[in-house]
Amino acid sequence: MTWPVVPICNEQRIDVRPEDLIQDGLYRKCDTYRGGGGYDQFSDIHAKRHQHRPYPTQFVVQLYGCPLSCPYCYLTKKGVFGEPVLVTTENLIEAFTGSCLEVFHLMGGAPALYLENWKVLAEKIKGVFHSDFLLVEKEYELEWLENLPGLHAVSLKHFPLPNKQMMWKNLDLLVETNVDFYITFTGIPNPILKANLLDRYGAWILEDSFIIPIINYGALNG
Repeated sequence: MTWPVVPICNEQRIDVRPEDLIQDGLYRKCDTYRGGGGYDQFSDIHAKRHQHRPYPTQFVVQLYGCPLSCPYCYLTKKGVFGEPVLVTTENLIEAFTGSCLEVFHLMGGAPALYLENWKVLAEKIKGVFHSDFLLVEKEYELEWLENLPGLHAVSLKHFPLPNKQMMWKNLDLLVETNVDFYITFTGIPNPILKANLLDRYGAWILEDSFIIPIINYGALNG
């Protein structure tokens, strides 16, 4: 099994410290608390739910492709649709182990484009598996989600989604299969969307949710 990993592009390197590049930028480290407050609350949520606070620096893998085209995406087009390097599951695990980090963040683009392969990878990782759902990558299947390890973010973007029917169907399936997830909103969330989430699932769905502010990264102007 191979994974289409997009290396850190030149534009992204404006915002990534050279010492955070792994294997010359095929992967990278990301300290989610470097700015002080922690723009990503994954570590805190994991501690709350699992009585274990992983170190906030993550091993990050960027996979090819995304169904959205958000103008504020700090990966940039080249970071999402650049020339991918096909990496085996074994090599991914070897690189993660060699990094001595605790959190394996399978990122995108849209990593759930490859959701059918997540469990094979997650079950072999000696650490915390973390990834992201956009809910509109494709229709999820029950067998891909049942007993899925790790804690994951459902990322609701400040951008019109291409298929709301798919979004709700996929979110229903995440809830049905008891996937461990929390919701993030990129930018101020639409109040109608928040109301629909509460009406459909109840208050628990937003219990650990948080807003990721839209930032004008240097990469976007590179």
